[in-house]
Amino acid sequence: MKRSIIMLCALFFYAAISVVEAPVAHAQTAEETEDIQEQHENSDPVDVIYYETEAGDQYLRIALAPGFPLNFGNPFTDDGKLKVGGAASLGYHYFLFPNFAVGADVAFGFNVTLGGNIFNYVPILATATYQFSIKNFEIPITLGVGMAWETYGNKTYWPGLVVKPQVGLHYRIGASWSVGGDISYSWMPEFLHLYDSSKQDIHGQFLSIDLVARYYF
Repeated sequence: MKRSIIMLCALFFYAAISVVEAPVAHAQTAEETEDIQEQHENSDPVDVIYYETEAGDQYLRIALAPGFPLNFGNPFTDDGKLKVGGAASLGYHYFLFPNFAVGADVAFGFNVTLGGNIFNYVPILATATYQFSIKNFEIPITLGVGMAWETYGNKTYWPGLVVKPQVGLHYRIGASWSVGGDISYSWMPEFLHLYDSSKQDIHGQFLSIDLVARYYF
């Protein structure tokens, strides 16, 4: 009998200790959790990096584009004297100020004529660019003026005037690269009456939609 009472007392004592220790262990876990949350709230926030241009920055511009003639009839039908063509260009630009750059672009373009011949042109442009920046988005507005070497069949026209305004939207994907697109309008007149009074001037107008990559250094 005495042994049974002793065993019951021991079991009761063990159960009482377990009940007392459990809240203590729970309190320690909650306290540790609160410490972790406090450390997380007091930790430094993650910095968002925005890439901005500075005076002295330079970039190379690489572009590919379809070229749409605007005043030679409908380029998508048999009535059009010039069909949709293409162009590739390479340029170098230098930022004089954080938002203003000057540079030069050289391109090669072509359009197929109604008779199956090819009109080729190689414009060389001096450019001025003012660039807006919104976070990592870049909005360059550019005016290019220069000369073009133009050929059609066996005929060559040099120097041909070129005036080319364009606007773009690019995204800066890193410190060295941005990608995006430009919409350009080119006015390419041929003042033929200066060489032959019997001929009329031709005012070529073209629209291009450029796929652009820019490399900063």
